[in-house]
Amino acid sequence: MILVLLQWCYMAFLSFSTGFALLFFLQKKSGYRIRSVSSYLMAGLAVLNVYAQYFSLFAGVGLAANALAILLCLWMLVACRRSAAAFLRERFCSCGRAGLAAGLVLTLLFAYGSSRGYLHYDTGLYHAQSIRWIEEYGVVPGLANLHSRFGYNSAAFSLCALFGGAGLTQRPMHCVQGFFALLCAIKCGGLFHLARKGERRVRPSDFLYVGCIFYLVAVFRDLISPASDYFAMLLAFFVLMNWMELWERGEKAVFPYALLAEGLVYAATVKLSAAVLLLLALYPGVMLIRDRKWKQIGFWVLAGVGIAFPYVARNVLISGWPFYPFTLFDFFDVDWKLSKGYADNDANEIRAYAKEIYDAANRDQPFWIWFPHWFFSQAWLDRLFLLADWICVPVGAGVTAWGLTRLFKGKNKDSVSGLPALCLLEATALLGFLTWQFGAPLVRYGYFYVLFLPLFTVGVLFVRILPGKRGFYAFVIFLVAFLCYRGYNLGNMIREFWREPYYVYQQDYGEWPADTYQVDGVTIYVPLDRGQIGYDKFPSSPVVQDIELRGDSLGAGFRKRSSED
Repeated sequence: MILVLLQWCYMAFLSFSTGFALLFFLQKKSGYRIRSVSSYLMAGLAVLNVYAQYFSLFAGVGLAANALAILLCLWMLVACRRSAAAFLRERFCSCGRAGLAAGLVLTLLFAYGSSRGYLHYDTGLYHAQSIRWIEEYGVVPGLANLHSRFGYNSAAFSLCALFGGAGLTQRPMHCVQGFFALLCAIKCGGLFHLARKGERRVRPSDFLYVGCIFYLVAVFRDLISPASDYFAMLLAFFVLMNWMELWERGEKAVFPYALLAEGLVYAATVKLSAAVLLLLALYPGVMLIRDRKWKQIGFWVLAGVGIAFPYVARNVLISGWPFYPFTLFDFFDVDWKLSKGYADNDANEIRAYAKEIYDAANRDQPFWIWFPHWFFSQAWLDRLFLLADWICVPVGAGVTAWGLTRLFKGKNKDSVSGLPALCLLEATALLGFLTWQFGAPLVRYGYFYVLFLPLFTVGVLFVRILPGKRGFYAFVIFLVAFLCYRGYNLGNMIREFWREPYYVYQQDYGEWPADTYQVDGVTIYVPLDRGQIGYDKFPSSPVVQDIELRGDSLGAGFRKRSSED
């Protein structure tokens, strides 16, 4: 736990330096000012993640990558040191003792959760191995031939490699997930506005804060795992909480919306399922087109391309496909490419597994056949959320249609805080849930979508139906009951792990038995326990693969063994 805190101090220094310096120069041109420390930290993490991906295209993301990042951060921090110092003084003074105490408690709480817990099954299956490949080699052509799941290539793994200890720690670190969760928890402090006398009114964003708190407690025991699903969901919560705050206060500047749209591009590189949220990028895009700001449009488009490029390049190098396992785009004819049939079968396996239909013959069952079986296999609380989702589908569609009708009639057409944003948020919530439900409806793949649709729809209706004191007191009563309920759940989790000896070090990756086989003189490990292998037995594949090296070393990559052999 102590080592986690020290690593977080290092992460906070790099991410704040990077985020503040970058946004400082961008804000000078826009005139907009960001006042949230957590926003600078999250922006810095995104930039460092993109940096780590670019670095991985040329070398392993280890000590050299960290050394260069430190030098760049120091240079950027020196360039805007006075503004950074003034900003930090202002923020710490405005927080007060209560705010600083709450921040300290949250930091210790999430450091505790990140030091111990349950390692996700997929972490032992391929997460840990993916991170080690990035640490040692960066990117290897045809790596998906060794293990097809390496082709999923979440951008978050590059960030985990950057902050994996760079070989300087006794054990590899894996505490980036917990830092993301900490930033989301700090962002949920927006609920404190309910305690201020002049702001005692309920906002739709308050419901999203509640949803984020629910999710943070739900994944508290899993924060130790570098699971891409959790990274993507935490990013979605963080971006949408900020987006709704801008909408509620009627923000007219394009800059913060465009910046959050870039955050959604980053989220899509962490997990492709987050790409649905890119629908929100229409909002700043339309604002810029309406004002004919072509240079700004070009800048933000190029920024998005710069964020996505290393992710796509890594995909092509690893699997031969730009968005594995989806084969809609097929531009590259390389010798390490996985076959289209294999990729399509992998995509079908994901959808079948998410529906919990394991019979290959029934994989393509229609919705009305698989849905009842799938629905009643969910946990009781998830079934309640899903019922709320399906109730909100027609309600949300009605709200969207009503808003669009008023827009077409010319009402509220120029209102930045009115119908355009409301319609787009509701449409995004609907599209996100329906895409998840009919695509790959495993709850951990899209918990944000499951929560966002009912929370946003109910939140908007609630503040319109009960705008005064009755609504305020009703929500406060609900909030107190909710916090007591989730606090009880969290207390049980803390008590469950308090005897474990991870108050100095972090719980290590798991280790499982394995056999070995040879590929052109290189020893490859094969797990003997349900596919799990861990971090130490490297390199590994799930089964004995019929592959060969493309050159004389592992760095040359893998390809299917030619038929002539």
